[in-house]
Amino acid sequence: MVINDIHHRLVVGVDQSKSQEELLVLDYKPQLNVTDKIHNKHTQWKRGDIVLISSGTASGKSYFVRNKLEELADQDNTYILLLVNRSKLFRQNVSLIGQSFLSRIKVDLYQNVERELRNGTGYDFSRFKYIVCDESHYFTSDSTFNDYSDESLKAILNLKNHVRIFMSATGSILFSHINESYSSVIKKSVNKIWTYTIPKNFSNIASLSFYTKFSSVERLIEKRFSDERDKIIYFAKSIQSAHELHMKYRDSSMFVCSDSNAKYAKYIDFERVESMVKTNKFDCKYLFTTIVLDNGFDLKDENIKLIICDIFDIDIMLQCIGRKRFKDLNDKVHIVLYNHTNRDLYNYKLSVDQMIKEAETFMQDGVDGLVKLNGKFGKGSNYIIADNVTDDKYSSAKTVSRTKYLQSKTTSHRIGDMLLDNKENNKMRKALGEREERDAYMMYIMNLFNLNKIAILDSEQKMDGLSNYIDCLVGKKIYKDEQSHVIEKFNLRDYNNRLQKDIKQLQAYLISNMMQYSLACFKDNRRVLEDGNANPNRGKYYWSFSKH
Repeated sequence: MVINDIHHRLVVGVDQSKSQEELLVLDYKPQLNVTDKIHNKHTQWKRGDIVLISSGTASGKSYFVRNKLEELADQDNTYILLLVNRSKLFRQNVSLIGQSFLSRIKVDLYQNVERELRNGTGYDFSRFKYIVCDESHYFTSDSTFNDYSDESLKAILNLKNHVRIFMSATGSILFSHINESYSSVIKKSVNKIWTYTIPKNFSNIASLSFYTKFSSVERLIEKRFSDERDKIIYFAKSIQSAHELHMKYRDSSMFVCSDSNAKYAKYIDFERVESMVKTNKFDCKYLFTTIVLDNGFDLKDENIKLIICDIFDIDIMLQCIGRKRFKDLNDKVHIVLYNHTNRDLYNYKLSVDQMIKEAETFMQDGVDGLVKLNGKFGKGSNYIIADNVTDDKYSSAKTVSRTKYLQSKTTSHRIGDMLLDNKENNKMRKALGEREERDAYMMYIMNLFNLNKIAILDSEQKMDGLSNYIDCLVGKKIYKDEQSHVIEKFNLRDYNNRLQKDIKQLQAYLISNMMQYSLACFKDNRRVLEDGNANPNRGKYYWSFSKH
């Protein structure tokens, strides 16, 4: 099902007088890159300053560090620490930069910083003037499963004698936190927070589709991406599902997950992965991967035609899509995302809000307040509140992770915005005499990408089957005893899951989905049939499909 005419009117800020092709041409310009945006201001950065660089993928963040900043460091006889969050990105950077004594840049992992902090030795930042936190959304995005990202962030923000640079395409949570919490501190020390922002460009997205059943995606691939040269990436939230698909398409796929995963790492073809790191291409039709490839890693291949992602977190999803680098306006990719229903959003928000409430209660009233809120035995785990081991093996010290708290607050607000926007959109639909929809997530993503139409793959599969069914009924008279089969085939249901039986609702469905059929009701006034026999249905009403 393609949603366009109705949703087209709901997109804010899109010039409705221009075609999608015209809009893409207008939007597609050589992006202002980071080097141009900074415009030599980096020569004014002082020790103690914080630099925030917010720009999309392929905007030259890494180029700036490896060229302009290293050139300045060389002039000053100082050094740069470049921190990244994924081992494959680490290897890619090492390959590009090199780790020789001639290089002014040392590449390391955030996880190594955290390991040394936990060991009690502390990480030695002293030899570096510039601390570059690449993919810095790591601190918040990874906090959902990493208990230590808060420690590395705190250590870096507490540095006084370094220029701390945070770069990300999706760093709004962290950047807002730094601006709110550190602006006054910075000003007191006569330092500055430098902010550089380049708007994201989604003009290379050819289409946006949603699914709930992966079989619908597989049928899409068979129908539109069956050519052996069409490459497809699937970013999976579940390592198990990524592996199962790799097994299903074993002869034409690669599987990538964390090298340290004891159960699944044995299925990684490390030689092919290393080749992918070096060439920025994979040598098969399918790449099934977890978010181990979600950050910084470049894939420069015009044959990548489809990216599928079932990850809920929008920032991580954007990072996944950003793995493909585009050559020009004609290099496009189709995006397919898992659709999260309004009920999914609402239930998830309830669970997040409960954890936030518990964390805020603990911050205000301590353990006693938490016990009062949840009872002596609590209501289950809360990943925002950490139990830290103490010298007494029978006790622990609870703390709130600021990165987990920030991520949770942002998630709650974002879902709230989705649901509120959906409510407002439905008011407009109702005023226009159109059917209300529970499509909060889909509409949010469509507007985020500045598109004016989306496709729902499950509905498209349903409509293909429905079209074949209707073709067999065109011109036939469908009386009451047969109408129930038509109703069941349409299977339209309201918000309470009640089957819709009114012919007006069925006709409205045909119109809204631009199906080339009409359904109408007529009275059979014939006295006799074509064979001369009396008409047993005379005076009865029937339905009839026509095709146009």
